[in-house]
Amino acid sequence: MHIFAAIFGSFLKVLLFIFLPISLLEGVILQRMSQMQQYMIHVDASVAPDAVTMQQALSVMTHMLTQEFLLYAVAMFLQPVGTIAIARVVKQYIDGEKIEAGKAISEALNHMPAILITGFLFGVLVLLGSFIIVPGIYFGIAWGLYAYCIVFENKKGWDALRASKVLVQGRWLRTAGYLFLLSTAAMLWNSVFQLIASFLGESAAADVLYQFLCYISVGFVAVGECLLYLNRKAVAEGACVFGTTFVDAPADDMPAEPVEGTVDGVEEELSLLEEKKDENENK
Repeated sequence: MHIFAAIFGSFLKVLLFIFLPISLLEGVILQRMSQMQQYMIHVDASVAPDAVTMQQALSVMTHMLTQEFLLYAVAMFLQPVGTIAIARVVKQYIDGEKIEAGKAISEALNHMPAILITGFLFGVLVLLGSFIIVPGIYFGIAWGLYAYCIVFENKKGWDALRASKVLVQGRWLRTAGYLFLLSTAAMLWNSVFQLIASFLGESAAADVLYQFLCYISVGFVAVGECLLYLNRKAVAEGACVFGTTFVDAPADDMPAEPVEGTVDGVEEELSLLEEKKDENENK
C-alpha cells in the first residue's frame, strides 16, 4: 500500500494510456454479449422451441464463444503490457531513480513480442490444465510471475515460465496464499467500483466505467506481485533489493517474506571454501 500510494501519480498515466483503451475494448465485447443474451431471451419468449433451428443455435453459440475468446485474449496479451509498465515504475521507485511513466510504458510496449509468445503458452496450457482442475491451478500459480521474468530478465516463452516456476518452487502454498490475499483485496475494491458504476444503470457506459475502475485493483495486485518477484529473486541470489531509503522499517524487518533456510546451502559452501583455502595456505 505504501508503494502503491507513492507511485499512484505515475500509475494514473499507465491507467489512462494503457488500461483505458483496454476498458473500452472490453466494454464493446461485453455489450455484444449482452445483446446476444437479450436476443436469446426474445427468441425463447416469442418462438416455439422446435422453431429454433440447429443452425441458429450454433450461430449463437459460436458468437458467444468468440466474445469469450476475445476477453480471454485481452487478459493474456494486453493486460500484461500494463502490468509490466507498473512493474518498471515500482523498480524505478525502489532503486531511487526518477519515476518516468512514459519510459516504463515504452519499455512495456517493447516487450510485446515476448508477451504474445509467453501469454499464448501460459493461456493455452493453463486452460487445458483447468479441465482437470488441479494441474490448471498448480501451473497458474507456478507460472504466475512470468510477466516479471519478461521485464526484469528479458526472458520469453518457456524460459519465462521456467524462471517463474523456479521462484515459486518450494513455496507454492505460500505464493498461493499471498496471491489469494491480493485477489481478495482486489475483489473488495471491485465491489465498491461495481456500486459506483451501478448509478449509470445497465448500459455500455456503466460496463466501461466498471472495467476501467477495476484496473485500479489490477494495478494494486501488480505492485504486490512485483514486490513478491523482487523479494524471491533477491533471496535466490543472496542479495537485498530492499535496502533503499524508501523503507522506514529497520533492515532486520526486511525483506517482507521470511528467508530462513533459503541461503543455508550457500553459507555452507562458502564455509567449505574458506576451510579449503586455509588448508591450502597451511600446506
